[in-house]
Amino acid sequence: MRITTRVAKTGTLVLVAAGLGGAVLHGLPEPADHAVEPTTTKDVASWAMPLDGWVAPGGHEQDYVEMLVELPCLRAAGLDVPALPWATVDGLHAADDAMDSTARANPSPALATTRPLTAEQAESRGYHGPSTAGANRDGWERWAYAPGFNDAFAALPAGASERCLERTRRSLGTGGGGQEASETAQRLTFLASVAARQDPTVARAATAWRTCMAPSGLTDLPSGPEGMPTGSMRVLEVDGDQVSPLSDEVGAAEVAVAERDVRCQRSSGYRQALYDAEWSRLLHVTARDAAVLTATEPDQATLAARLDRVVERLAPDAPTDVD
Repeated sequence: MRITTRVAKTGTLVLVAAGLGGAVLHGLPEPADHAVEPTTTKDVASWAMPLDGWVAPGGHEQDYVEMLVELPCLRAAGLDVPALPWATVDGLHAADDAMDSTARANPSPALATTRPLTAEQAESRGYHGPSTAGANRDGWERWAYAPGFNDAFAALPAGASERCLERTRRSLGTGGGGQEASETAQRLTFLASVAARQDPTVARAATAWRTCMAPSGLTDLPSGPEGMPTGSMRVLEVDGDQVSPLSDEVGAAEVAVAERDVRCQRSSGYRQALYDAEWSRLLHVTARDAAVLTATEPDQATLAARLDRVVERLAPDAPTDVD
């Protein structure tokens, strides 16, 4: 087999096996030379990214919505169970974010999973994550694991459950493919976000951010916002082997640092530089990833909005004291 060489557009020297249609040989990186048409409009405020259109809604919200829609069909087939517990759209979103904190490559509360910390969020909850109370996970688990629940399902006529689920997914649009495309989009966004922090423009802005943050008085100030909150902020006190972690309560000192953090990210240019660097890295993907993405329509934002509307329309009302 004859081996030739060529220089890819990226400048990376790659080997091409003659007669194999340009297939990448084992162990060599595949060049990201396939352009991607962004599925969203560039907008730093919403932290929209080019591949977002392929990212499927969170699994907990989808499970909840499917059961909301499916339950009448199951009851008509003979299932005797109470109504679903209440839940809110914001709570379901928060619960899904909490379960998949690195989906957008931002495990730090300062760079939260859906977008960086905003001034409003910093003021209301510092570095604490959003409340998941509105997901009512306890209520969901009590409902799903109630005594006799599985027996009631088992007593349904043969094929009834499968038919109800198929009809539900067809009506909602949740039954198609796209899982591989969603996972690919999330993986690439993760890698782009991590790589973007090494961009020279972002690195320079991070240095300016650190200078801006100096008056906060943190002794362990990190090199960039992704390190916030710091270890000293996460631990209230250490007494021998006993460590008191960050309190569930949002304190005034934490809020003050978070608000400065947001201001410094903006004034240093860090937020815009990070966004631009991440966005640009997602405009080209490998041939393998392009094939996975283009095999599915990037319509997940439409699906997500549809699921939200179903929750708002069909879910039982939440208690008035739920945030």
